[in-house]
Amino acid sequence: MRQCVHTTDINEHANALPGWQQRYDQLSPGRLDGWLAMAQVDGVQVFRERLNRSVVQSLRLPSQTLTLLVPLAWPQWDEHGDIRVLQPSLLPDHDELRVVSPAGMDVLCLSIPVAMLACVLDEETLVRLHSASVIQRINVTSARFAADIKPLLVALEGELPPPAELKTQLVLLAAEWLESLAGEPRAVPCAGTRRYIVDRCHQWLLEEYQAPPSVIDLCRRLKVSRRTLQYSFQSVAAVSPVHYLRSVRLNGARRSMRHDPQLGIADIAAHWGFEHPSYFSLEYQKLFGELPSVNRRNQQVRQ
Repeated sequence: MRQCVHTTDINEHANALPGWQQRYDQLSPGRLDGWLAMAQVDGVQVFRERLNRSVVQSLRLPSQTLTLLVPLAWPQWDEHGDIRVLQPSLLPDHDELRVVSPAGMDVLCLSIPVAMLACVLDEETLVRLHSASVIQRINVTSARFAADIKPLLVALEGELPPPAELKTQLVLLAAEWLESLAGEPRAVPCAGTRRYIVDRCHQWLLEEYQAPPSVIDLCRRLKVSRRTLQYSFQSVAAVSPVHYLRSVRLNGARRSMRHDPQLGIADIAAHWGFEHPSYFSLEYQKLFGELPSVNRRNQQVRQ
């Protein structure tokens, strides 16, 4: 799922990224020092690329995808240009794209299949974005930027959440940026609709907790956009749908530990749809302020 490559040859570097047609021409003199970290889950691709030399990049992006570029370092950037540091940009994918990257470039890139985004963006927005012929910059506040890119950095460098969880985080991040770019009008469902959406999602989760539906699945079932789902949960519960649904499962696991003291913690976690025990323990501690093993010991003492 993860791969890291260090390169000293410009052609080797250009060919290191799976699924991309790239030709790099080195402009600035000196030995090349390139670095590429990649991760992929179910067709969603994220990578981080660094180059110490100025390069002309001629690219053909993977077909039927939307690709977002996030420059972390872009020395000598032009404030009136297409690419700006710490601002995501949507790259066009219809023709060969040519970009001159400066020496010292450090970028993140997120590529999402259009078919996945169709579950969380309306068709009109998706068609408009996919038909773009120029680089489009997305305005993200500096205060929000660090939180936004966290899933990208985790995918490449941190402790990996389960693949399904990671895919959902990346798709929802892309959808949020793309909605902002498209200027999609905010649909405000009435209070009754918002409650219905949250209640229906809660009920589906209780019925399918061992293989819980993702936010993407819920958008598809309810035939609503990601923004409508997000707004409904924020309005009713003051948390995101991801946080709400995960918390319900964690509470279920906590009750199971009390009712089934002989059952192992890993088995209980799996029963509630947490495939990775370490991830379960991390999220459990975040919510309840203690590790599940501590909770189990305290219960045994009380008994």
